[in-house]
Amino acid sequence: MSSFDVEVLPQAEAEAREALLWYFKRSPIAADAFQTDLFDAMDGLSETAKDWPEDEDGTRHYHFKHFPYTVMYEVIDRNVTVLAIAHQRRRPGYWQVR
Repeated sequence: MSSFDVEVLPQAEAEAREALLWYFKRSPIAADAFQTDLFDAMDGLSETAKDWPEDEDGTRHYHFKHFPYTVMYEVIDRNVTVLAIAHQRRRPGYWQVR
């Protein structure tokens, strides 16, 4: 299996940081579990980026295992660009730049 290079856009990094802080304020244990899901997602994308569903715009979606978050990303050649780390209850498509 070949590897992908993963780039996380600054706004996606900010979303992950905001979510991590939100969980940390409520429970350091929950924050640690969120961080584990986040790292698992990023590690998974580096190996299996094309395995996840693609929508009509070419954006792929990787769902966290234990938290209501989805990684929205694009794959071009061997490069993965993480567009958003979105809470699943936020307005759909808020992260898209058009």
